[in-house]
Amino acid sequence: MLIEFIAVTIEDAKLIEKSGADRIELVSGLTEGGITPSYGLIQKVVNSVSIPVNVMVRPHGQYFCYSEDDLAIMKNDIQVIRDLGANGVVLGMLDREGNVDFRQLEELLTEIGTMEVTFHRAIDSSNNIVQNAEKLNQYKEIKTILTSGGHGDWQTRLETLRKMKDICKETEILIGSGLSKDNIREVHTQVGTNCYHFGTAVRIDHSILKSVSLEKAVEIVHTLK
Repeated sequence: MLIEFIAVTIEDAKLIEKSGADRIELVSGLTEGGITPSYGLIQKVVNSVSIPVNVMVRPHGQYFCYSEDDLAIMKNDIQVIRDLGANGVVLGMLDREGNVDFRQLEELLTEIGTMEVTFHRAIDSSNNIVQNAEKLNQYKEIKTILTSGGHGDWQTRLETLRKMKDICKETEILIGSGLSKDNIREVHTQVGTNCYHFGTAVRIDHSILKSVSLEKAVEIVHTLK
């Protein structure tokens, strides 16, 4: 079982570790869906907790299509994140037609070193989620795919998640977006990837503008473990 919570501050990160969660996804700009945090924050979090920290690599919140200048920025961010000792990076990119941009992905993977890679929810906006997951499964650097199974109704998304789980033998399917203590048991029973990602579910008033609630975080950890 792997439980990952989102942190946007050093205080969030410390509370997440205290809750018993397994991993932190560190981001800034939750209102934009998550962008790359400052180097100072990355360094402080990595040096302050003992659980793995995966860092968002996303230069802006304008969809998931990136220019060559954006790509250069992302490569530099990955180099710094690697040097700061993070466990991994969280990234994803699409082309203008809505396909995963594998050329850009492969260019970024050259900077990874020994870090783990999570391909984030850009896949949920792609043209063929299951087909793209199958292709991502072929990259040894990509350990995890973060997904909600797309943007359709809940039952359709659950079926997509099951297909992704069945086809990705080398890559963990990390289910995220909309998970809470009220629905996680159903998701675990129906899909059972054993990898779950929570954002607002562990925040005070379920607000992206408020901090992690230790009580809510512990409740979810205890529900799953």
